[in-house]
Amino acid sequence: MYLIVLGAGPEGQRFIEIALEQNHEVALIEKDEERTRKILKENDIRAFVGNIGDEDILNEAEVDRADAVIATTHDDAQNLMAMVLAKEHKVETCISLINQQSHTSMFENLGVQVISDPAGIVAHQLYQYVDSEKP
Repeated sequence: MYLIVLGAGPEGQRFIEIALEQNHEVALIEKDEERTRKILKENDIRAFVGNIGDEDILNEAEVDRADAVIATTHDDAQNLMAMVLAKEHKVETCISLINQQSHTSMFENLGVQVISDPAGIVAHQLYQYVDSEKP
């Protein structure tokens, strides 16, 4: 599969690693040039420095052949814009992190699969580990 990832924060970086382990082709769109360089040193992917709102960045990333667009930034506005643009390009699978619960319906109304409150998910899992250790 060809996957386009928006954002190279911790979630995006880990997603890229997993996707590459599964032999998927990955392109990254990241606005931070230094973060992009770091990812390129560690992974064989295509990378584009810029904002999702930059004209033609999705075309440069060949969005029309993408099997999925995954938005992993901590900026819901950027993630939402990525999902709208991906849907306009008829990308079938669109997945986004959502950082504010109140934004969930905007994403879901687009037909986007959402992961809301990523920090809460991790915290809950950690607590479950602790809770399972109780006598």
